[in-house]
Amino acid sequence: MYAISLTSIPPRYPRLGPVLASLLAQRPAPARVILALPETPARFAPAPPPEVPEGVEIRHLPRDEGPATKVLPAARALTGRIDRLIYCDDDWLMPQGWAAALLAVADDSHAAAASGFGLGRLKRRHRPGRTDIAQGFAGVCIRPEWLAGPGCTPPPAAWPVDDIWLSAQLARQGIAIRLAPEARNGLRLAYDDAHALQDATIGGRARAAAAESGAVVVLKGP
Repeated sequence: MYAISLTSIPPRYPRLGPVLASLLAQRPAPARVILALPETPARFAPAPPPEVPEGVEIRHLPRDEGPATKVLPAARALTGRIDRLIYCDDDWLMPQGWAAALLAVADDSHAAAASGFGLGRLKRRHRPGRTDIAQGFAGVCIRPEWLAGPGCTPPPAAWPVDDIWLSAQLARQGIAIRLAPEARNGLRLAYDDAHALQDATIGGRARAAAAESGAVVVLKGP
């Protein structure tokens, strides 16, 4: 049994319908699809919640945890209640077989990611079929408890580099990330807008600058 979690921002609310429909259409079907929305977004004015398809649960949150909101609230809520949690971004259409491909690779000691990249500057030895950083846009499958502990609250410096920070939380627990490239087959961008995280400045820090400055120090893991 598994659930899917994501977050969004007010400018994108009108465009979420096809994305959410693609998540509901996965087989095996998810037990829950959670759309986690801060009541007061950090970067945008509050807005009425979006209309969502039947089967999608909107989870209203008292505070914004940045882009990592796509997984952290659901992980806390579902720990001990569900076996697997898949998190993803709000601007991609997921093909049939996407969730199944992630679930086939993940297990009780390994996360699964459809896409990832390595940290060559740490001179880590290449491990076929694994990655250092799981890229959330294409989907990541975990056990909820891995991202539900007391230390899993991202500092503001981590907001522009949430994929690095989330992967660091896995690494410090000794959880390796396996690649599931089949999960990317047929993945399509749902829309293109001016609000992509890689183009954003959060707290005066752009994503590239945050990563290069070492604002998030990670990965002495497996």
